[in-house]
Amino acid sequence: MDKLIIKNMSFGSYLKKQRETNKWTAKDIADRLGFSASYISQLENDTRLPSQKQLVVLANAYEVSEEELRKQWTESKIHKVSISGDYKFNIKDAGEKRVEEMTHKLEAGLEELKKTITADEVAHYKMPLFSSIPVEDLDLHLKHADEFIFIPKNGIVRGHRIFGVRVSDIQFPEASIIAGDLIMLDADIEVSDGDIVVLSTPDGLLMTHYKKRGDFLEIVTSEQGFKKSYSGRDAKLIGRLIYHIKKY
Repeated sequence: MDKLIIKNMSFGSYLKKQRETNKWTAKDIADRLGFSASYISQLENDTRLPSQKQLVVLANAYEVSEEELRKQWTESKIHKVSISGDYKFNIKDAGEKRVEEMTHKLEAGLEELKKTITADEVAHYKMPLFSSIPVEDLDLHLKHADEFIFIPKNGIVRGHRIFGVRVSDIQFPEASIIAGDLIMLDADIEVSDGDIVVLSTPDGLLMTHYKKRGDFLEIVTSEQGFKKSYSGRDAKLIGRLIYHIKKY
């Protein structure tokens, strides 16, 4: 579905226009987010501005890019700061002291906004995002990634190689992971039986539950009753699933 990009409107109007263009009700969006319809109404009427941490889930629910939503959100914050005080006056009629006072107020407001945005960014991890799973030279892929998304740092192990992948060919319907979803993998985290992992095997890439049986890994998938065991040398762990975002 093509994403609608709307310029020069408030954050709430942007959300509302996106919803109405796709013929969704406020309840549709509320159900996706697990929020109340009244909260959605407050967002779309600009009586409430979400925190930056909520932008990821809002982008998914309204099916817009996080980058575009973040831009709209930032512009709304700046606009809110700019009208929070009495900044509308005729500069020709104002004395130098009045102009200086209003300038300081605006600068202070923008500095406070900057601190808020910076604090949110510090609390997030800039994760590389790929359209296919990198099998070889993961470090090289991470170094030269050209697409990223921000995710909360909570639960992220510092120093681990973590990346996201848009699910396409490699799916795991047993765990409701299908094409269009987004998965996040940790290449360095410890793996235990039952964890969902991505493995590189002689039969190609597989997503499955990790089952170690002695020196072998047992692989079972629903695809054509696939069941096989690989030695530790033949099955390379690409990463363990740490997050899964469904495509609506």
